[in-house]
Amino acid sequence: MQEKKFDVNQLIGFGLLLALFIGYFFLTQPSEEERLALEAEQEQLAAEEQSEVVEPREEVATVATTDSISANIGNQTFTLENENLLIELTNIGAQLSKVELKKFQAYDDVAENHEKPLYIIHDGNAKFGLKFTDNQGVTLDLSKRKFVGEQKGDQVIFTTQVDQGQVQYIYTINDAHELQFDVVSTGITQVTDANIDFSLNAISQEKGKAWEKRTTDIHYSLNNYSDEDYTSSDFTADSDETLDWVAFKQQFFTTILEKDGGLKGVTMDVFEKDEDHDDPKFSKYFSFNAPVETTASLNQSYTWHFLPLEFNLLKSYDKDFQHIIPFGWGIFGWINEWVILPTFRFMATWGLQYGWVIALLTIVIKLVTSPIMYKQYRQSAMMRVLKPDMDELNKKYPDKDDAMKKQQEVMKLYRTAGVNPLAGCLPALLQIPIFYALFNFFPNIIDLRGKSFLWAEDLTAYDSIMDLGFSIPFYGDHISLFALLYVITMVIYFRTSGNMMNAPTQEGMPNMKVIMYLMPIMFIFFLNSYASGLSLYYFVSNAINIGLVFVIKNWLIDDDKIHAKIQANKAKPKKNKKKNRWAAKLENAMKTAQQQQELQKKKKK
Repeated sequence: MQEKKFDVNQLIGFGLLLALFIGYFFLTQPSEEERLALEAEQEQLAAEEQSEVVEPREEVATVATTDSISANIGNQTFTLENENLLIELTNIGAQLSKVELKKFQAYDDVAENHEKPLYIIHDGNAKFGLKFTDNQGVTLDLSKRKFVGEQKGDQVIFTTQVDQGQVQYIYTINDAHELQFDVVSTGITQVTDANIDFSLNAISQEKGKAWEKRTTDIHYSLNNYSDEDYTSSDFTADSDETLDWVAFKQQFFTTILEKDGGLKGVTMDVFEKDEDHDDPKFSKYFSFNAPVETTASLNQSYTWHFLPLEFNLLKSYDKDFQHIIPFGWGIFGWINEWVILPTFRFMATWGLQYGWVIALLTIVIKLVTSPIMYKQYRQSAMMRVLKPDMDELNKKYPDKDDAMKKQQEVMKLYRTAGVNPLAGCLPALLQIPIFYALFNFFPNIIDLRGKSFLWAEDLTAYDSIMDLGFSIPFYGDHISLFALLYVITMVIYFRTSGNMMNAPTQEGMPNMKVIMYLMPIMFIFFLNSYASGLSLYYFVSNAINIGLVFVIKNWLIDDDKIHAKIQANKAKPKKNKKKNRWAAKLENAMKTAQQQQELQKKKKK
């Protein structure tokens, strides 16, 4: 390293620059006369500004003074707690900063046991505020104010000064899942254009993120609990509509806002933010706005409900909260509420794992529906026995022009043989309500949430035996074994029954053989990311179906006896038997169509 030496020339240069700065400073100083003239001009300008002050400037000054007072208040945090809720409130906006449901856990991919505290509100994901115009004509947003807080047992009171009056937010917790919220103003002679705003970026709580987003929506009750509905997008209340309550619903938990006297003029929305589309932390974003009816002051009473979607708990409020659970509309919801749920919970009292409860429930349902299955299979066997006769008719009328006549002969064959072609479809239709009801039951019953069975960690979310490391469109990034087992048993059931595949296919009817090959492919894509409890039910149901088909084919139905009975019916048709209305109308329609077809042929000739 070269040693640095002292440079005399640099020292001389710095000295000359310092001398130049000092000289410039003294030479540019104003003279005594110039200084006195400048001071006199400034005094004159100040006097003119004081004489020209107008009223709006007083309002701005008042607001500024109030804001400066708020700025001098320190940050405060208060805690309200009972056996169900842990709530923290902050004096910044006098609003909720944390709401935890103490008896439940959220799913965490990283944690060893996949559990973390379940927060409805946390880390600034929610904002609640009141805006209004005071007697000075100034619009105030209290969500940006710093209040002065005071806690008295189970109650926290926040106070802020507004001109000559004050506004108080009073939060009171009870012993259940509710937080009472009152807004009170004093000393404010006139309040106009008041409204409340609420926004919530819903924190994701479940393992099955895709299904959780799908079931996140807004529910509401209208006009004194006369109608309950929901929306997956936006909603604006009509002028004559009053909302009794509004629920910001996720898959198993909900935040309900209720107001004494109801809410009018409500606008709200639920959507997925673009920036949160791939963010596992949040599901959807809620926004809510409603005007506040005011006279001379603010006196409003609200209730926050932070609830798990447990049917009996929601029903106990007697406010239609239980309809927030998406058990299905009409008969489907009725089956779940009055049949499936009581049976399921009764079996759960036996102390079994919930997977075995699902299996037992499946057995009960199959026993109840087994007569329907027997009738369906018997009718299919009768259709199968008629296949030779159907082949003869196809040979007799090979042309398309004779399709109507052939159809008449087919209907005559069915009638003389005592076969109803719709009898095989009706039993299947009767099972659809049960099928659809269970489709809505298993992903939405909170009793199964977090309950494991065999390799499934949570029966309300998908099970996975292998993570692929990449995502297949419409399938996912994992392999669900219960879904795979269901598809395998479906194929075995189709091969074992063989009844529909061997039945004659009518013109205009879908080819059942093709449908049976397509159904397993459709279901494997659909069920792979669905609730494993439903896949388990379908798997056990198919296994039972295979056993029932084996019993029916080998002990309950004899094709030779069915064939003999059909031949006997054909040999001695019941001429005096009165046709039902539907058969008569169908036969007349077919005759009319045939006559029109023959007329068209004559015209062509």
